[in-house]
Amino acid sequence: MRLFHWSKSNSVFVPALDDEHQAIYRITGELQNALHSRAPLSQVQEILQRLVACTENHFAHEEKLMRGTRYLSFDWHRQQHGTARKRLKHYGALIEAGDREAGLELVKFFTHWLDDHTAVTDRMMGAHLRNRERASIR
Repeated sequence: MRLFHWSKSNSVFVPALDDEHQAIYRITGELQNALHSRAPLSQVQEILQRLVACTENHFAHEEKLMRGTRYLSFDWHRQQHGTARKRLKHYGALIEAGDREAGLELVKFFTHWLDDHTAVTDRMMGAHLRNRERASIR
């Protein structure tokens, strides 16, 4: 599996959100490395806990921004966050129980989900936020 990392092609052009995405990519990469290096389960679990917290904080931030700007695609976007939350919870429980294969499945899921989500869903939201900001500056 390729190394999981953020690149400029993942940018949504909203600096705070790009910073948060970079953190999610970095922590997921740490999880991937820990799993491949057969790190102790306690280390894998600690990385997983940071990933869940970072992701949840990021989703909450995006959802607050969307609500605050009355983003028309809010429900669709939040539904995608719900899918990721469910997978994190599902795989997280398995990893906490010592299933390293579940960790690799989580990384595989997140690799594809986050790349797709940032490329389409988050870029649409980013364009909305930038346009709202431009409209308010007169």
